[in-house]
Amino acid sequence: MNATLLAPRRLRKEDLRNSFRSGVDELDTWFQKFAWENQRNNNAVTYVACADKRVVGYCALAAGGVSKASVDEHFAMRHPSDIPCILLARLAVDERATGQGIGMVMLQDALRRALAASKPLGAACVLIHCRDAAAKSFYMHHVDALASPADPLQLVVPMKRIEALLVEQGRGWRIEPGADSISLCLAISTKQRKRVPHASTLL
Repeated sequence: MNATLLAPRRLRKEDLRNSFRSGVDELDTWFQKFAWENQRNNNAVTYVACADKRVVGYCALAAGGVSKASVDEHFAMRHPSDIPCILLARLAVDERATGQGIGMVMLQDALRRALAASKPLGAACVLIHCRDAAAKSFYMHHVDALASPADPLQLVVPMKRIEALLVEQGRGWRIEPGADSISLCLAISTKQRKRVPHASTLL
């Protein structure tokens, strides 16, 4: 797909959700039937990336909390028993648009939004419940996440680490002020990306 990918934005009622197909029934059904309802009721906000007026990727964010007992011990010691977080509830890419870096575009956009929201409200991390091992591999490849000692499919990404990651990766995904699109050919090249060191100073 050589089309121009529009910058991720908040879901609109008129967006064509029924044509979205990720190949995972659970993710498709939620987006098609429940994304707008959840957004309207302020339970979760969904952001979409479109190309040629077609939704090719989405992610959903919500406020949440995570038990201190279910996160990395070193990270937990600096926080209360119920750690405030931003939940990355869902992320999916249309199967007709895979291999174009759209998943990474959606992930990076979600991390930027989570980091921005954490400043005025207070949230220590992004919480990710991976659907399966493949999803976990995707997140671990792109983000230096902390695995839960209680659940191998639960990941936590501290906000300090997100801030460092976005600075490090800033050259890989750039939107100029006022721009409304991202060229897919410039979007994401994982081979060119540097990982942020797994350092305790970023916890």
